[in-house]
Amino acid sequence: MKKLLTTLLITLISLSTYATHLMGGQIVATNIGGYDYEIQLTAYRDTIGIPMSSFALFEISRDSAGVMIPINTLSVLADSMSGGLVTGVSAAYGVEVYTYTDTITLPSDGYYTISWKDCCRNHAIVNMLNAGAEHFALSTSLTVDSLNPNSSPSYLSLPVAYLPSDTLWQYNPLPFDPDGDSLAWSLTAPLGDNGTVTGYQFLSDTALYSNATNPFALDSITGELSWDAKMQGNFVAAFLIEEYRNGVKIGEMRRDMQYIVVSDTSNYLPVVSNMMSFPTNTSGYPYVVISPSQNYSVSLLASDPNINDVVTLSAFGEPFNLQTSSPSFLTFSTGNGNEIEGIFSWTPNMLDVRLQPYLVVFRVSDGFYNFDYTVQIAVLLSSSVEEIGIKAISNNKIYDLLGRKYNDYKSLPMGVYIQDNKKYIKTQ
Repeated sequence: MKKLLTTLLITLISLSTYATHLMGGQIVATNIGGYDYEIQLTAYRDTIGIPMSSFALFEISRDSAGVMIPINTLSVLADSMSGGLVTGVSAAYGVEVYTYTDTITLPSDGYYTISWKDCCRNHAIVNMLNAGAEHFALSTSLTVDSLNPNSSPSYLSLPVAYLPSDTLWQYNPLPFDPDGDSLAWSLTAPLGDNGTVTGYQFLSDTALYSNATNPFALDSITGELSWDAKMQGNFVAAFLIEEYRNGVKIGEMRRDMQYIVVSDTSNYLPVVSNMMSFPTNTSGYPYVVISPSQNYSVSLLASDPNINDVVTLSAFGEPFNLQTSSPSFLTFSTGNGNEIEGIFSWTPNMLDVRLQPYLVVFRVSDGFYNFDYTVQIAVLLSSSVEEIGIKAISNNKIYDLLGRKYNDYKSLPMGVYIQDNKKYIKTQ
């Protein structure tokens, strides 16, 4: 049901039952035409607490001279709930996923923020003070322009909650923008009822929560999260994605997640044993360069030292969302214990050519622990394009990333170039 943003009296607030043990979530705003947007809240809760309310109350604010002014509220009924008990090695955990979705019509162009909050967080959270009394809050902001449609960024990867202590662990939420805008991601402090939660401590603090060799960190190139946790417990981290178009920030969105660190030396992480099958770039990242119409295929082997664990291997990322040339990923047992083989195969086309590499994540799981491997795949007309790139076009002169100047378009090497957010392909 579409809701026009006129004044609404929300009387259901007094009827809501506060949830407890809220674990995480995010808000995604998707443009569906003009000023019409689909708003979706995804919230995660552990099964120990009180169930979520049957509705979520969104607050819509608009920028006015640098100040966000609330203009309306929107009450949305829950449209789905999934999840349930997840059993682990020494305890039983449960995660439920709630979604709240509706469409709205914004009144005009401008910069808007959609926010939501509820009570309360898990009292067992270690890295904030009095967590059980803290509200859980989320927000997403975006520039609305009817002539230049814009949707908020999102994530292509579902959250994972459980990881072992004193072991290097990797997870990639896969930040993604449907409009092709540039994204920058970073760690931030989680929000509560009135801004940042009280007494929050970042998990990168090696004196408290991280072993020094691999502190809690977010890779600015791939978006991959890595952590060698030094103690068990419940911890919270928040992530900020900032969205840019033509060098101008046009929005941001948050994801807040709780991580449960388990101390159990008898359960090991599953692994992919042959990641060396991928070449690496000069920075040491797994990096593959392929051309349009060229088939690229690679075989990966995954297993778990715990021979009774059932291993699964999955692949996801932006290429799987392409309409004309999405890759395939097939898995099957090798017959060698719990080892499985996964075959990734992709033949991109000319429409997939771009300077920015695609991110593909291979996730191995034993049903409780997950471990992610991130690979960059560049689809280019020439392997030299990665080094050449384009830096600026001004005064009829063209400058590449190495500072070299070209007098005209004809003198450019074969490749792909970006100007004013438009893609140009030179084939000869």
